[in-house]
Amino acid sequence: MRGVWTPGLWCHAHVYHGSIGSLHPSLLRCAVRSIHTRRKPITIPESIKLSILDFPPQPRPTRPLSALMRRAKTLVFNGPKGEVVVPLHHFVNMVWADNPETKQRNVTFAVENEDIKLQRGIWGLTRALCANAIKGAQDGHEVTLRLVGVGYRASIEPDPLPRKHPLEVELERGRGHWYAAEQKQTEIDRVKRLIEASGPNQRLHLRLGYSHPVLVPIPYGVQAETPSPTTIKLSSANKELLGQFAQSVRQFRKPEPYKGKGVFINDEQIKLKTPKKK
Repeated sequence: MRGVWTPGLWCHAHVYHGSIGSLHPSLLRCAVRSIHTRRKPITIPESIKLSILDFPPQPRPTRPLSALMRRAKTLVFNGPKGEVVVPLHHFVNMVWADNPETKQRNVTFAVENEDIKLQRGIWGLTRALCANAIKGAQDGHEVTLRLVGVGYRASIEPDPLPRKHPLEVELERGRGHWYAAEQKQTEIDRVKRLIEASGPNQRLHLRLGYSHPVLVPIPYGVQAETPSPTTIKLSSANKELLGQFAQSVRQFRKPEPYKGKGVFINDEQIKLKTPKKK
């Protein structure tokens, strides 16, 4: 056995003289992991407008940013479905190019030093966040919730209770931590645009087997509809916000392994257990 090196990968393998199809599955997984997605360019459609701000995003002003985040910038993606913000760290560089075939802009990310583990990790993270932001601002992200159980129902109704955006609540608690003169006003204007685009306040009315209904306010930036009483379709330009809200709804009745009842996200499946016999 001897060491075999591939870009970004070190693994041990026997001397091999056969075809790739007869390789051990573990070696095939190693080969797949050696492909760096972070090096692939991202195509920015004409419908997406990209702005770069000289200060980092600050969604929670009562919490100070880390020393690393304080040196970051802000990428703002605007599209037909909404606005998405992505932090750009100081050691991540953007290389622009034009695609001669599609006549669209391509952007490739790079870091100052690939030998530093932190930079390599944020390199791939930034690329993934930007790809999700472009898809969300142009087409939007979707999540389907399935209610499985006898009597489980869901509906959407107006929310009569007053509501505030989390940033407004944070501003009322204290002065906050701001690191640029325009940072505070930029965050306030972004929240105002989000509230105006979200329309009237709504909430989910869920029947999940409890003696009382479960009322869940739909956050700003998330749209919901119920094509059937047991199906909830959520959509948003912000993939992170959408996933957090879907997971919060799932927590009210997580799938249980004996009868298979609960709230399922997309094509989620669980392995059923055999009940214990007395």
